[in-house]
Amino acid sequence: MTTSEQPGGDAVEESLGLFGWLEEIFYAGVELSVLGTPGFLAVFLTQHRYPDAVPLAGLTALAVGYLALAVFRQRTIDTGKWPRRGELTSAPLRFTYFSVLFFLAAYGVGAAAMTLGSYWYTLFGGVVIALGLAAFPTVYRLVHGDPTTKPAEMV
Repeated sequence: MTTSEQPGGDAVEESLGLFGWLEEIFYAGVELSVLGTPGFLAVFLTQHRYPDAVPLAGLTALAVGYLALAVFRQRTIDTGKWPRRGELTSAPLRFTYFSVLFFLAAYGVGAAAMTLGSYWYTLFGGVVIALGLAAFPTVYRLVHGDPTTKPAEMV
């Protein structure tokens, strides 16, 4: 569902449809991949300690993260208001948050899975990233206040 404003100021929810959801998942994938690049690099450089578990946890985190981010941004599961994708003032926070979150979901879960002795625990990479993404609007509000949801205006 997406919300649009009517001329009278009333908000109306509209169904996205299949192609709308595919578009949301695509943009969520781009957002998470681009903003999580420092975390990807850190995982790539440190995965040699757990060469099987870390990639499994990382791939699980990516797959679940793309879906979770699309669901949270569309407020299918309402975790709070999200900033616009192109909002530059929150870029440092989003780069840091998404990178650390991916590192924890991939490397942290991979290392824990090897400590516990089973690759099945790598599936928790998806749980970690989904819970972390659900918490992002709260972190954003603590740092920046209420999200900017209106498009930028020319001055």
